[in-house]
Amino acid sequence: MNDDDLARALRRLDPARTPLDAPIPLAAERRARAFAQTAQRPRRRPVYAAWGSAAAVVVLVLAIVTGVFWMPNTPASALTPQPLVFTAVSDDASQVIAQAQRRLTDGSDPSEPERRSLSLGWYFSGSPDEAEATVFRREWVDVRWNEDLSGSVVTTVAEATNAAGDEVPTGEPTPGTVVGDLQFVRNQFSPLSPTAPEPTVDAMRALVLTSTGAGDQLTAGDAMLGARSLLGEWTLTGPQQAALLEVVAKAPGLRVVGTAFDRVGRPVIGLAAVPSGLTTSEATLLLSADTGRIVGYESKLLADNPSLRLPAGSITDYTLWDVSDRKADAE
Repeated sequence: MNDDDLARALRRLDPARTPLDAPIPLAAERRARAFAQTAQRPRRRPVYAAWGSAAAVVVLVLAIVTGVFWMPNTPASALTPQPLVFTAVSDDASQVIAQAQRRLTDGSDPSEPERRSLSLGWYFSGSPDEAEATVFRREWVDVRWNEDLSGSVVTTVAEATNAAGDEVPTGEPTPGTVVGDLQFVRNQFSPLSPTAPEPTVDAMRALVLTSTGAGDQLTAGDAMLGARSLLGEWTLTGPQQAALLEVVAKAPGLRVVGTAFDRVGRPVIGLAAVPSGLTTSEATLLLSADTGRIVGYESKLLADNPSLRLPAGSITDYTLWDVSDRKADAE
């Protein structure tokens, strides 16, 4: 599949009237190309679930720009978000997850799971005339769906910043602008789990395996990708999150990164691992130091990527959850 084929396929999927000269998010292009390379492999789910869920594909379709595939001529190494600054801790991964699971039992989480996922994500975009090289396009993605499999995915612009985190308003949509509004009629939405997932390790592991196509050789990185897919559809209860964390804990390849403050200033502790299908990238799962909940996911390059003109260590995407209060403040 070449660039033109990929662009045509995405046009057929994308009902949004995205301008053809709009910039392409870096993470979206990477996932689209990964899908193009793996869609025909056995044990993968159909196109609407290639990354584990309809919601994941919907977010991709809303974010990606059809028909334009390019990168700026200048190196982008200084133009991606600054890595989080972690402080090392003595606890190992099992201890960190056990502590998070204890916090998840304090009763402060939702009492019932909700068919909704509100996230704040970052997307890479470039300026064709290189006047401003790149900005970080933050977007709120609000996924809501119903038991009859109808629903919506609404994408709203948040603040745009440069690499230093300073606001860059010139030429960017005003925060609060709706840039995507995708509606699903009855039976059109295709989630990983149409019913509320059971708060058991076996149930969560089955969903993770379904979302990743990793087979029985599930790594901690694969489990993180599965968690990301599931959190893209559901707001989970404490017991459900605790079971999901146990799946991550039992998979090989997990390490503790340390404590930090996430990109909206919340205290977190990071767990990192390498997904089996993306061995040049490392995934980091961010757990709230206050609640134990999974509140963030990041991806970092482990090796130089010549096609993206990014060196090892570059942050290529991040997604934050449990941000409803912050979106309300921004409105």
